[in-house]
Amino acid sequence: MSKKLILPLLGQPDPNAPKDVHLVGRYAVGVTWGDNHGSIYPFDKLRRDCPCGACATLATLTEAMAWPTEIKKEDAGLRVVWADAHQSLYPYAELRALCRCAGCTGGH
Repeated sequence: MSKKLILPLLGQPDPNAPKDVHLVGRYAVGVTWGDNHGSIYPFDKLRRDCPCGACATLATLTEAMAWPTEIKKEDAGLRVVWADAHQSLYPYAELRALCRCAGCTGGH
């Protein structure tokens, strides 16, 4: 599956820049992007999509592996510190490309 990257348009807000990061319920983080698109990332899916690559190969996730203790917006991306002390840094354009809403996946 290829990732769809959203390109910024001259004079428009950067669609890959988060305006807001917030919790959605108890098991997901939400991002409102520069173009007002909303994305929801369940913690377990976010951990599996960790850019380190090793997290995607784990057979199972323990509760500590899928529970963030810190979520922080940084210039380089969204930093998540997990309860097992692993740290993930999701560059914003790549995080936006991970959105699985119907609008971003073409309804699939």
